[in-house]
Amino acid sequence: MGQDAGVRTPGQIADLVDTVLALPLHRSLGIGLTVPGDPTSGLRLEVGEATRNPGGVLHGGLVPLLVDVTCFLRLLPELLADRHAVTVSSTASLLAAVPAGGVVTTTARVDRLGRTQAFLSGELRCGDRLVATGQVVKAVVPA
Repeated sequence: MGQDAGVRTPGQIADLVDTVLALPLHRSLGIGLTVPGDPTSGLRLEVGEATRNPGGVLHGGLVPLLVDVTCFLRLLPELLADRHAVTVSSTASLLAAVPAGGVVTTTARVDRLGRTQAFLSGELRCGDRLVATGQVVKAVVPA
């Protein structure tokens, strides 16, 4: 990491956020920012046909995806411009079902950011109800 490396500009962060949200998988699921323009605010997803399991509730396989993406977006403003982060490990715990039509919101926090690794935690809520939690470890690598 060079000593001259600074944090990303708001424009650079916005471009990366747009790139992440424009990925075909994310777009097809309808994932968006909770607060437009603020990647640290978390994500929003309405449980619809593409995101339900046969029981009519949020597919459990989407929880790790939502935690991972939320944690990455939360980490972006903290990373130096010459750094990127890739997932090393992740865990998710599902606490309650989210019915069709429910809206899931996600948040994340940076628990620790070191030179080579970042440790993050995420939560999913439906209204005020906590429905899932997760932890993500990301390797901090050259961009």
